[in-house]
Amino acid sequence: MGEHGRRQRHRTVDRVAWILEAAARAPGGATVAELARAVGAPASSVQDLVNGLVATGFLLEQHRRFRLGPAPHVLNLIAGRVVPRISQAELDELSRVADTPVLLTIRVGLDAVHLARGGEDEIPRLVPLADGHVARPLLRTAAGRLLLAFTDEAERHDLLDELARHDPEAVTEFRSALPAIRASRISRSEGLADPEVSALAIPVTEGPVVTGALVLMHRRRGRSERLFLDRAAARLLAHLQETQT
Repeated sequence: MGEHGRRQRHRTVDRVAWILEAAARAPGGATVAELARAVGAPASSVQDLVNGLVATGFLLEQHRRFRLGPAPHVLNLIAGRVVPRISQAELDELSRVADTPVLLTIRVGLDAVHLARGGEDEIPRLVPLADGHVARPLLRTAAGRLLLAFTDEAERHDLLDELARHDPEAVTEFRSALPAIRASRISRSEGLADPEVSALAIPVTEGPVVTGALVLMHRRRGRSERLFLDRAAARLLAHLQETQT
């Protein structure tokens, strides 16, 4: 456990985060009433939070509708935080090389979130999850397990303490698999998030830092999927090494 004790959720912080996400997901912006419904809070309380977020640049107001402002991006620039940048054309090329759909994924708190997708997905019902950037539990996805494995050790310890409150069996299994994931730099999911899906994740790096994961997926039909994904990952890693030299 970290020096400040167990990390617990805070209602006001949760509401601010939900407001920002709701605004980000509304192409034309959202009204206070719409944000209040998304957050599940009184409009008066949400209005106060929205006023503060507009004043600090986290939201922009136009015709009484609110959309995400520039402040989150500016903070990332100030911090020098690296977010994986792979173009759609590059992702499609990686999918062609691997001969399987490829997802670019990052960790956001206790979740894995897909940023983009390359190639045609052979499991159509998963497309909205990827294209809608739907948060998935870290320990139930190949990408989440990989990203957690390469999170700073102290932070990983605190995250696992929090995850153990809700999914102790998954935490125990992950702790056992952690050395192998770090050694191989590969994480697998055999039906963890979806019984029909096999997935394999490899890291995206910026220098020595793991900034994201590339996920290869295949429909589960038997033990052959592991070999298929291993070969796909080998082709992808060879391609990445060739293009980076």
